[in-house]
Amino acid sequence: MRTTYRFALLVPMLAACGTGPLDPGRFALDGAWLGRAYPLELSLQLEQDADNRVTGTGQLRRLEERLETAVSPSDPQALDTISIDTVVTGTVGFGVRGKWDHPSFQLRLTSEGFAGATYDATFIRADSIRGTLQGSGFTSPEIVIVRQSGGG
Repeated sequence: MRTTYRFALLVPMLAACGTGPLDPGRFALDGAWLGRAYPLELSLQLEQDADNRVTGTGQLRRLEERLETAVSPSDPQALDTISIDTVVTGTVGFGVRGKWDHPSFQLRLTSEGFAGATYDATFIRADSIRGTLQGSGFTSPEIVIVRQSGGG
């Protein structure tokens, strides 16, 4: 009886594995990804082939908050905030290459005129990745990117 019970627990676990240990399943990198860690925004458009090679393109945007104020009509010594906007003040496009490995992987980011960088990352969930930017002047900012619906 005990052997049957153990086998019964093993069957659902094996069924959840997909076609093998190297099958990305829901953890594939295909599609559009986006994340922010102020003052940076990272967007990626990735494709993953049958050999788990990853290619794609991306953009890194520099963000800045703009605060608009005005003198308060009721108190000329005070300022009222009219609006706060986050605006893009710079954008760099780049190519992406890497190899999928679960749960951690590294993507190489290359752009003409800039030193190479990497996004060293780990899956948090099938639709979320936490990683850090290394190289090209980055000091390991952590950026969580999320899979965008309709992007894959």
